[in-house]
Amino acid sequence: MEDVLNPGSGDDGDDDTDVSLSDDPATEGVSLFLRSDEPGQNVSGFEFCCGGYDTYQQHGFVNASGDFLKLDGGFWGADIAGLIGERVFSSYGDGFDNEQDTTAQQLGGAATGTIDSPAFEITHQYINFLIGGGANRFDTANATAVVLVVDDKVVRHAHGNNQAAAMAWHSWDVADLAGQTGQIRFIDQHPADNSDQALPYMLADEFRKADKAAALPVATDKVGAAAQLAANPLTAGKSAFTRQAEPGQHIAGFEFCCGKFNTYQQHEFHATGDFLQLDGGFWGADIVNHVGERVFSSRADGFTGDGTALGWIGDAATGTLVSPTFTITEKYINFLIGGGTNPFDHPRATAMVLRVNGKIVRHASGNGEASKVDWQSWDVSGLSGQKAVIEIIDRHDANPDDAALAFILVDEIRQSPSAAVQPATDSVVSTVDGHDQALKLDMGDPNPFYHNGSYYIYYLQNIGNHSWSVVKTDDLITSSFPREVLSASGAANAADQWLGSGSVIKAENGQLHLFYTGHNKNLTPVEVVMRAQSSDTGLYNWAASSGEQFSGSAGYSDYDFRDPMVVWNAQQQNYWMLITSRYNNQAAIGLYTSTDLQNWAPQTPLYLEDSTLNLEVPDYFSLDGTPFIVYSDQRDESRQVKYLQQVDGVWTKPDFDAVDGRAFYAARTAGSGDERLLFGWIAHTEGRMDGNRYDWGGDLIVHQVRHVAGRLQVELPQKLKQALAEPVPVDTIWTQGSVSAQNEQLLLNADAAFTLQKLAVKNRLSLDISSVVSDAIFGVQLRKVNADQTESNVFIEINSATGVVSYKAEPAGHNPAYPTVQLPLDAQQGVALEILLDPLAGVGAVYINQDKALSFRLYGLADYDVGIYSGNAPVTVNGLQRYKQ
Repeated sequence: MEDVLNPGSGDDGDDDTDVSLSDDPATEGVSLFLRSDEPGQNVSGFEFCCGGYDTYQQHGFVNASGDFLKLDGGFWGADIAGLIGERVFSSYGDGFDNEQDTTAQQLGGAATGTIDSPAFEITHQYINFLIGGGANRFDTANATAVVLVVDDKVVRHAHGNNQAAAMAWHSWDVADLAGQTGQIRFIDQHPADNSDQALPYMLADEFRKADKAAALPVATDKVGAAAQLAANPLTAGKSAFTRQAEPGQHIAGFEFCCGKFNTYQQHEFHATGDFLQLDGGFWGADIVNHVGERVFSSRADGFTGDGTALGWIGDAATGTLVSPTFTITEKYINFLIGGGTNPFDHPRATAMVLRVNGKIVRHASGNGEASKVDWQSWDVSGLSGQKAVIEIIDRHDANPDDAALAFILVDEIRQSPSAAVQPATDSVVSTVDGHDQALKLDMGDPNPFYHNGSYYIYYLQNIGNHSWSVVKTDDLITSSFPREVLSASGAANAADQWLGSGSVIKAENGQLHLFYTGHNKNLTPVEVVMRAQSSDTGLYNWAASSGEQFSGSAGYSDYDFRDPMVVWNAQQQNYWMLITSRYNNQAAIGLYTSTDLQNWAPQTPLYLEDSTLNLEVPDYFSLDGTPFIVYSDQRDESRQVKYLQQVDGVWTKPDFDAVDGRAFYAARTAGSGDERLLFGWIAHTEGRMDGNRYDWGGDLIVHQVRHVAGRLQVELPQKLKQALAEPVPVDTIWTQGSVSAQNEQLLLNADAAFTLQKLAVKNRLSLDISSVVSDAIFGVQLRKVNADQTESNVFIEINSATGVVSYKAEPAGHNPAYPTVQLPLDAQQGVALEILLDPLAGVGAVYINQDKALSFRLYGLADYDVGIYSGNAPVTVNGLQRYKQ
């Protein structure tokens, strides 16, 4: 990894009284660097072009990467304010895809890459140049910058000021580097993904060395000055982050324990993998240099969800731990770290990273010591004021082929004005790739929003007071890293002590609004609707509208008044807000209307039902001009996602109104005219153990909705079909009863079954199944052979006689209400099945006739084979296919 910090000393560069400014920077001094085989060509001013693919390296530039290989030389600068000559360096300039490409096209803001100038000797006091475009420093994830590199170390840096199509003069004082050899590195790591508000490109022109400056040098342009060291890192500064529910508890030093299963999430961390089993901070008596009593250790005491002690979770344990969100307010982050030395981008990483805007900007690994932690420091001065999280990563499964220690130790994470030690030269991360994650969300209610071709999945965090986070996905396979965008206050006297569901809408004037629920059981009203507005185009930065809130009136409850769904009703020419509430003691999908999104008037409820509980998270949308309302029935006996249709202007329950079984909940839609997706969660179980009762919150699953003859139906999303497209063999590995192959069909007599191999990755199957017996019972079987040779089986039973599809488990477990769903079935005509299996999340779904789904929870899914079984009658399986990514 490249050295980017250069410990050293010298002039601090802030003595402006001695700076002599040039009257004409464009001619002051001489060109900074030259093309060796054609010195007269002004490559320092980018006055060259049209060499096709890789023109820059043809002109003496080196180390081109990414899209910069495509650039066709200097970009025509007629529309760029401040240019010298005809051409400039532009990271979005014209380019070619490869050496065979003969048609140049502008690469655009999504282009990324790096390239180094020809080497040069530093012979003058100043380096002057024009720079514009994005304002991100070189040491951020979305860098758009130029840096001076000497001896493979960055010693100066500069960036634009978010000037669109404009540049301004900039100067570095390099007197302390006289006689040394340097290069200018051009960096654009911004993929135009709307992850921040900065322009996603850089512009530069006319690099010159001179004895007069073009502009006053900026002291902070100097990189690598020796850090001021803290006299005592244990007391310098403050804890990097705190627990909202108990700010005085020292969670940044891991001084908590003994909550058994899921202790870290109880303390407002987000844990994955084996880290869910950890019992909080690990007793650190045997860890050299530890602070306090406890440290984080990825191998420690563990518990199952029912409180059973697992004993020592050893080196094979893997997982991640993400801290609560915090704001960077000091120059350094200091911490103690030990254990494995594999960096964050290693397949078996044992590392800790700092994420800003969801992207990795700093990293550290352990010291190679099994029972010792040492101080490390990150210089975060360039990230001041930004929100961040710490992520601790252990992907090392104790594979014997990797000799590095298979665990990580961390302690005492602090923000400080002084460093514990000199920051490591390779701690800065600035790269386009490696920031995203598999789309696996442990979440509360999703509140999706479709914008410019992407799905922004806002959701309630399944920890703490349910602050809002968001990820962005284009393919339903990967997503951006979660970012907290709306924080619950946690305050005892505040309406937003807890947060609840809501919605995002782009108003007719283009302004983005986020409506959400504030909840505080100790106030009256208990629940209120609140509003925030976006200050950027990336849908990540929201400012709450101070004092703007309202609750139920005109017959609506102010105790149950939540989940605002705001849409523009083009026919009525006003905004509709659907609301979960009670109206004259009935469960209501309420309606408020507005013309300005600020003043809301109560209207007659859209739908009422006699129920002791509520019709939650309502959603309103149209498909092919037909309107639908989707909601989640809160009652235990009928807890399902259901829909309403309009009949003669009245919202009415249709036959077969549930779209999925009771494991799927809190679903809302988003999409375009061509595609609309239904986002919900598959419930966790108590203790996250298979067979237990369902709990609140779960893992994301997504269906696609469609309109057929007035009915709302769900199917496997086309995006997942496209992503999971690599064929997998469908050879049977186990059979029971009579199973035979004939003419690419599988024939099963009654009471027969077969399974295919288990897969540990997301995969899907498709098939048609039929029977000559009209009341045939058959379905999907998931089978696991346990260590003691007993079997665990899950059956998705399809009962043609009753029209019920149901989840059944053997052994039965402790869940009294496994999911079921009803729909019209005809075994003789045949039943089309699509099966989605996601072992990483421990969830799956069976789609029946592109009509209904039966989603299910199975944490151990990776250990189960999958197949088909027959019950009371023979069945025929046609077109069996299986795919993975």
